[in-house]
Amino acid sequence: MGNDAMRYQGKINRPVIRIGALVLLMLACTAGVVLAAAQSESGLVAEQPVASDNFAHYRDAGAGYAFDYPRALEPAEAEGNNDTRLLQGHGLSLRVSTTALGGRSLRALAMNALDDPSAASETRNTDGSVVLVQEEPGAQRAVKAIALADERAAVMVVDGASEAVSDTILSSFVPVSAAAADPEETDAEARYRNPELGFSIERPKGAQVSRDGADSVSFKVLGPDNAAASEISDGFVLTVIRDHRPGIATLAEYAEAVRADGAPSADTRRVGDYEALHYSTQSEMGDTVSHWLYRIGEQRQYQVTATVSGAPGRYRDRIQAMLESLRFD
Repeated sequence: MGNDAMRYQGKINRPVIRIGALVLLMLACTAGVVLAAAQSESGLVAEQPVASDNFAHYRDAGAGYAFDYPRALEPAEAEGNNDTRLLQGHGLSLRVSTTALGGRSLRALAMNALDDPSAASETRNTDGSVVLVQEEPGAQRAVKAIALADERAAVMVVDGASEAVSDTILSSFVPVSAAAADPEETDAEARYRNPELGFSIERPKGAQVSRDGADSVSFKVLGPDNAAASEISDGFVLTVIRDHRPGIATLAEYAEAVRADGAPSADTRRVGDYEALHYSTQSEMGDTVSHWLYRIGEQRQYQVTATVSGAPGRYRDRIQAMLESLRFD
């Protein structure tokens, strides 16, 4: 009887132990969930790091600054100030302007960009920069002022960004030297980016970049037989033009608007990631000029031209490579 009782008790004790362990495990998991929720509510859980792939780089050595920005932002026109760059999209806006210091401190310049300076806190202050954050609920505004050369300063205002995105943008906002960089917006030797006009493109090594006007950028590549003169005699010039022509609904309408004859010889072809309308003309100097017309979305038109001097076949592959690398933001 005693042995049977011991065997019987042994059989019921094992399930009790297993159930007890399971209860403890469930309690531990519940405590972990509660702790995580409490940490989240109190702000102790860190934000996920911002993926660098979601950011592009903007560099304006002429103005003297560079910064990273979310690729989703679109360039917009800044009213009343030609020295201001404005990017907007998805409830977020990024504005950068330059000004003369005029005896003012960087902190004073940053304060001027806030709706309520009394509600701002200073998060960073170095010899060359100041960062202020608007603490008023719902404002979500951060400002950074940096010192530039020649007693000038640049002020960046970020509205509507999360703390992680805002910190990534502000940390990347730095002065650059015109002497050590390309005089136009570029984030590397190869890829040229222009958020203002909404495009980027790979440029051949040694290409000369110039702004021909408010809406166009040219890339000049000189060939080995180019004469030492102001006019290019061997090489090519590829120009990207942002066309603000209104009332255009289709690519065919754009061709009719660009050419008086309606571009009857134009053909539609796939170039890189985009469909383009292509045709050729000749310049007054007898050079071959190839045209590619693009329509991006419902409101943006671009014309890309390549003017070749010398043997056209020599530069065909290099021009084609540039066209295939063309990206519209």
